[in-house]
Amino acid sequence: MLVERIMTSPCISFSSTGTIEEVINLMNEKNIHHVPIVDDNMKLIGIISDRDVKQALPSNLSERSNLELNVPITKIMQQHVITCHPLDFVEEIALDFYHESIGSIPVVKRGKLVGIVTAKDMLNTFIELTGVTTPGTTIQIQIPDIPGNIHEITEVFHRFKIGIEGILVFRDKNNPGKKIVSLRMLSMHPQQVIKELVAKDFEVYNPMENSL
Repeated sequence: MLVERIMTSPCISFSSTGTIEEVINLMNEKNIHHVPIVDDNMKLIGIISDRDVKQALPSNLSERSNLELNVPITKIMQQHVITCHPLDFVEEIALDFYHESIGSIPVVKRGKLVGIVTAKDMLNTFIELTGVTTPGTTIQIQIPDIPGNIHEITEVFHRFKIGIEGILVFRDKNNPGKKIVSLRMLSMHPQQVIKELVAKDFEVYNPMENSL
């Protein structure tokens, strides 16, 4: 999946000539937590988060003076910004969120800000990929980590004419050499498929048996 598929575009940005007070008002008005800072040509020069604002100002609201609130936003913004391109893969920028513990990544094209991806966007994308927003049943299948197993699984669904809404594959941490296939099927009655998968010597984690 490409970044352009999930990014917010156009996104709310803030002028590099503005003040802390103005960006606070913008964040409150739009109910947002991250604002890219741009120049007059929409070139990205920094980013500000509500956490940056809180760290820059006294914890006691009564201590905030007009002087502090009138400080240029460039004084407290983050200048070293991780960015991405609309045609980057979501899976790749997910590593930036994971390793850098950041809440958003501005999207830049031809040197100009064109959008933003937030941690919430990433969570929504993960939920969409699992297929859980569609009525159906999720099962997990343990498979040996060898080529060809996914084909054997999907062949069963093809034979019973049951659609697959989402499929994720990840390593089984407790069993080296094994993987787990988490599969969302478009059916509320998985027993027939599970029986056939077990007959093929796959271990199936059955939600029915676990009272899920």
